[in-house]
Amino acid sequence: MNVSGKMFYSWSDKDFDESLKFIDNEQLGDMPYDIAIIGAGVVGCALAYKLSMYKLRVLLIDKNYDVGEATSKGNSAIVHTGFDAAVDTLESELVTKASREWPELAKKLKIPYEKCGALLIAINDEQNTQLDKVYEKALKNGVTDIQQLSAEQALELEPKITKNVLRGILIPRESIADPFSTSIAFAEVALTNGVDILLGTEIIGIENADDKIKTLVTGCDKRIDTKIIVNVAGMGSRKLADLYEGESFDINPRRGQFLIFDKYSRSAINRILLPIPTAKTKGVLVIPTIFGNLIAGPTAEDFAINDNTVTDSTIEGLQTLLDGASKLYPGLYEQPVIGTYSGVRCNCSQGSYWIRCNDNHPGILTVSGIRSTGFTSSPALAEYLISELHTKLGLNLEVNSAAIDSRSERSWPGWWKRPYSNYELVKESPEFGRIICYCEQISLGEIIQHLDSPLKPRTLDAIKRRTRAQTGRCQGFDCMVTVAEIISNHCNIPLNKITKRGPGSEIISTGKHTTSTKVVK
Repeated sequence: MNVSGKMFYSWSDKDFDESLKFIDNEQLGDMPYDIAIIGAGVVGCALAYKLSMYKLRVLLIDKNYDVGEATSKGNSAIVHTGFDAAVDTLESELVTKASREWPELAKKLKIPYEKCGALLIAINDEQNTQLDKVYEKALKNGVTDIQQLSAEQALELEPKITKNVLRGILIPRESIADPFSTSIAFAEVALTNGVDILLGTEIIGIENADDKIKTLVTGCDKRIDTKIIVNVAGMGSRKLADLYEGESFDINPRRGQFLIFDKYSRSAINRILLPIPTAKTKGVLVIPTIFGNLIAGPTAEDFAINDNTVTDSTIEGLQTLLDGASKLYPGLYEQPVIGTYSGVRCNCSQGSYWIRCNDNHPGILTVSGIRSTGFTSSPALAEYLISELHTKLGLNLEVNSAAIDSRSERSWPGWWKRPYSNYELVKESPEFGRIICYCEQISLGEIIQHLDSPLKPRTLDAIKRRTRAQTGRCQGFDCMVTVAEIISNHCNIPLNKITKRGPGSEIISTGKHTTSTKVVK
């Protein structure tokens, strides 16, 4: 029988849920960890999930207050086939492998997933010439279930695309999935199998890097011992590597802005619409989402590593998206935009999937440069990293026969399988029939269910990613305060301590010279 892992937050506020507060090392036990994974994005969570299948003492740690809080929350949510990846690279190998695993993985982990297919179209003579090269690259990458189309065939499949289409390629296995549920599912199963998870905890020092037992120094002045360190910190990977003087590599944030269109637009396009990719980017896509919207994006804008404006959205960037996407689907100009967001990819000058074993010290594995395909490749990349840990870092792998690899049926998000349509459930638990978010039809029961779920989310953004409350047409205008009140009442946290994404992002400001409060939206 499995012993579940421990779940804590380094949350300094005295009014935070005491049962979840990381106060001292005794809460984690007195034995060193076999592995400490630093970075709880989709790759770190996938690695924790795969490692939990073995008899190991594992810690997953992140400075943010939810898993998948950084790069992993702001992508296009496409499960790529790898048809256009650079040939004979680790990236193409892992993406191609993972894409074939995804249908079964999504079923086991209760991740909303749809094989919608994609249509790559050429709209001018130069792109028409390049189409044959893309087709040949796809075949070399092992993506053989593709089909070249004439302009007439492309328009028959997608009647609303541009009439300037000259030719196309149909990639039937390109898919869409829920990127938020993915990191959450990986982490929940890992936790169930005994992995400890520590959120809101930044690593500011590493001691004894050459020794068998290394020590992580946290920003809250705690020390955590581990035999192996895995650096999968994404945009923080360079800063973390500097703490142990790892091998030189150069990263910078590459911003991808996105437009979110109203759900009424979803019926116009059935497949992902792809332009001819360039050396730098896949270009501006039109993407049907698993949530029922259309999105357009991304841009590809490079920034300095410490630029604080990198996650901003800009008028110029959003206009570029609209203009670029409308070349594929002209009717996009007429569709209402309900939101925007910016994701940040970790661009590495030394190349994608930059991986170093025993990085200037025994027992340290550095992983960086995992860009837009990291979401797709995460399960295969995790397996690859475990193989590297075993063969090059000496990790002993003994199968944990008690480990589980799936989540229960009740783990499906409510927006995917509506609980209020289950009469018996609503009769038993009336809160599943009380709608809180009318845009997305999310009930009180769903919000409470997620507050009590294994990772114990405690921020508005964490609840948003799990339930879809605050993501609809009103973008939280009508339901955000109500959701905050639910968190406050259910978790016994004062309303003025409820945050958007952790300490410092409280939604209520209290005037210095008044007792009144103001809700900040």
